[in-house]
Amino acid sequence: MAGVTLTQNIKGLEALAERLNQLASADYNDLLEQIGGMVESQTQRRLSEEKEAPEGSPWEPLSDDRATRKSEWSSGGMLEYQGHLLDSIAYQVSGDEVKIGTGLIYGAIHQLGGEPVGKPIPARPYLGLSSDNENELNEVIEAWLSQLL
Repeated sequence: MAGVTLTQNIKGLEALAERLNQLASADYNDLLEQIGGMVESQTQRRLSEEKEAPEGSPWEPLSDDRATRKSEWSSGGMLEYQGHLLDSIAYQVSGDEVKIGTGLIYGAIHQLGGEPVGKPIPARPYLGLSSDNENELNEVIEAWLSQLL
């Protein structure tokens, strides 16, 4: 009799099940800590070196008057006066999420823009992820997964 025979080799499924169990029972806190540290560092680099929004657009320059006054007080970057904003960038792991930001009130004005003192301050976004940042994070995640599995 003519027919078709189907043979299924399930060798290796036990190993796959073991790896999936490792993933399901993994402690993600270490990964979240690594992600938090990486994004904190990326954000600080954006403030001190890159001076552009996460999507790559340059920050609006300081007005001539503000730039002149700032040069008398500080040699830091555009959003650096005494370094408080830069130093305040921190991450916090809570449950299954990581939060990155600053506790400084004026951090929101720099991020979003506004008129807190009657003069418009343009938004100069510093929080967020660029495509390069995302690539760096993917490398961290892949390394963590490789180590786990």
